Amino acid sequence: MGKTVEINPTTRHEGHTKLVLKVDDDGIVEKGNYLSVTPVRGFEKFLVGKTAEFAPIAVSRFCGICPIAHATSSVEAIEDACGITPPKDGLLLRELTGLGNKMHSHPLHEFLIAPDFIPEADRVEYIKRIQEMRKTGQYIVDTVGGEAIHAPNIKVGGMLKNITENAASKIYYKSREYEKLAKEHLEYLIPIFESNMLVDGTEIPEKLGYHDFGYIATDPTYGNREKIDQSKVVEYTPYDVYEKDVAVQACTTIPRYNGRLMEVGPRARFAKFHDFKNKGAMAIHIARAYENVVHVKRAMDIIDELEVNGKTRSNEPILGDGEKVGLGVHEAARGHNTHQAAIDAKGRITYYNAIVATTWNIPLIGKATEGTHYKFAEHVVRAYDPCVSCATHVIAMDYDNKIVDKKIIQ
Repeated sequence: MGKTVEINPTTRHEGHTKLVLKVDDDGIVEKGNYLSVTPVRGFEKFLVGKTAEFAPIAVSRFCGICPIAHATSSVEAIEDACGITPPKDGLLLRELTGLGNKMHSHPLHEFLIAPDFIPEADRVEYIKRIQEMRKTGQYIVDTVGGEAIHAPNIKVGGMLKNITENAASKIYYKSREYEKLAKEHLEYLIPIFESNMLVDGTEIPEKLGYHDFGYIATDPTYGNREKIDQSKVVEYTPYDVYEKDVAVQACTTIPRYNGRLMEVGPRARFAKFHDFKNKGAMAIHIARAYENVVHVKRAMDIIDELEVNGKTRSNEPILGDGEKVGLGVHEAARGHNTHQAAIDAKGRITYYNAIVATTWNIPLIGKATEGTHYKFAEHVVRAYDPCVSCATHVIAMDYDNKIVDKKIIQ
């Protein structure tokens, strides 16, 4: 006969979600659905009519974990719409700010999975190492971005200001310390992840989280709009994809690229740029641990390349034609993050849309729970480190501008 198992809420990640799983008599998931139930806030709609410069300020409030990714994608979308080219040093500083955010975010996720994988005797030292790593990441964002959460220095046209030579030296020194911690962290975590064993001795199914969908990643550390064909991206509503009893609960769109679900995030970047072949949920943890080292090495390279007296912001006017939709692409901690914007001749927003990393991963996570026992489903969820507040934005309306069933669809 089988039955439906609902896990609500899922835990140890950002935002509010649930799993609705159809399982057979042995508890094996035959059909998996992972749903956001986070309330709407409507960012894209209230940005219309506002000045372009307001967009990165607003979208950095999507959530407190990914503000740099959204501010960066936002300014890049506006720059594309207006034909603005930021100076080299402005782009380097922008990338460095994003790296600092990822250097903070990845270890935070590794804190959240500690109850699953880390023996109690090791947890104090493990968490101390994580906190030191996070502190460095936040220091970089604070110093370069101007504030550790909603960085005001990220501006259309580049960055508000450069950093001093003394600040650059401090970032380099702290990054060297971070690199040592990241390598220690990597050496500690990889054997644990490769053991396919939970801390209580439960064996993880070898194919937990396996799927045959594709990957999207445009750059190892930053983002590149030239590496994605946005015309191949189509967003579907839950009613287009899910069965009705599930669709009415869902709060995000389902984006597809060339008709396919796609995974984004650490494993996607490693698959695209490091020939990483590992599959399954544990492979995402492994890729994320390696990325800690990749990110800090790139941060140090940027400090070496940066000219602290260089120009950081273009003075080109922030004006568009109201028709061209600019595309901003950034590799957030959780993956491929895109914002689209159109700007009119008065510098005001006429269109805005965001398809964020977790929006891509939510429908894929449900599929990735299939084929193994439902008691492991939350481990699949946590492997993707979802940030659900970022993925939930607009209420569905009918042709008379009435809310349809008060259901949120993105």
